[in-house]
Amino acid sequence: MTKRYFSILILLGTMLLLLWQSGPAAAAVREGLALCAHAVIPALFPFLVLSGLFLALGYGEALNPLLRPVMGRLFHADGLAGGVFFLGILGGYPVGARMIGQLYREGRCGRQEAEYLLSFCNNAGPAFVLGMVGLGRFGDLRPGLYLYGLHVFSAILVGILLRPKEKPSARSLPAPPPPRSFAPALIGAVQSAFSGILQVCGFVIFSLVILQLLTLFLPWQHPLLTGFVELTCGILQLTGDQQGFLLAAILLGWGGLSVLGQTAAMLADTDLSLRPYLRGKILQAVFSFLLALPVSFFLP
Repeated sequence: MTKRYFSILILLGTMLLLLWQSGPAAAAVREGLALCAHAVIPALFPFLVLSGLFLALGYGEALNPLLRPVMGRLFHADGLAGGVFFLGILGGYPVGARMIGQLYREGRCGRQEAEYLLSFCNNAGPAFVLGMVGLGRFGDLRPGLYLYGLHVFSAILVGILLRPKEKPSARSLPAPPPPRSFAPALIGAVQSAFSGILQVCGFVIFSLVILQLLTLFLPWQHPLLTGFVELTCGILQLTGDQQGFLLAAILLGWGGLSVLGQTAAMLADTDLSLRPYLRGKILQAVFSFLLALPVSFFLP
């Protein structure tokens, strides 16, 4: 009961703080809306539609025989996981989580495999890493290319480290549903993507409001603290030097609490646990830093 009262006090205190700081909070909301309109929606919405269409048309099963040997050796996973991994690293957060949730809801993978895939298949995409981080923060495409390569490699390492002991041939998976025809699949993909993008933007905006309130108590803003809450804002605070490169690797691996909320939203109507996801992102942040350390000495 004490914990419940503590939560009530925190929520009431936050609401009073919002009333007291209504001007800065409103400015944070406007900043979040602008960020969503100019960066999040254009980069993410098309990938949400295409990834949903990819699965609805049954193309994941079509690639299964080609990807199964590689996925089986590296991750002890079915070939269907290969499509999730590759579309996840191309589309960016939270495309991978959305695809995993869709596979699980449709009975194309079991709970154990879905939670395992969450640990390494939800990643930053090249548009964000090359554009926002490389060109936007460092003014050069090369740091972005290095960071994206390190990001993908660290995700692979996490998948190998946390892979199940059983190989896919030893596990029985439910039979996949028949693929839909193109028109219903497209309509469903657009509707689902629109709902997903609203959830993503909601968490981005709310994260910026929380960051604004935190500045009242923490007058200094370190990129790690900011990026721990919201990835894009943390990246924008980095310096374009070796230290900034290392911090960018950590933040990209972690993803931020905003991405955690987006991931939870993508899985809201499932019984999948987020603990494997959290474990995977912490490991990926550590691996990213260790891999980035020697690379940082060769930066111009």
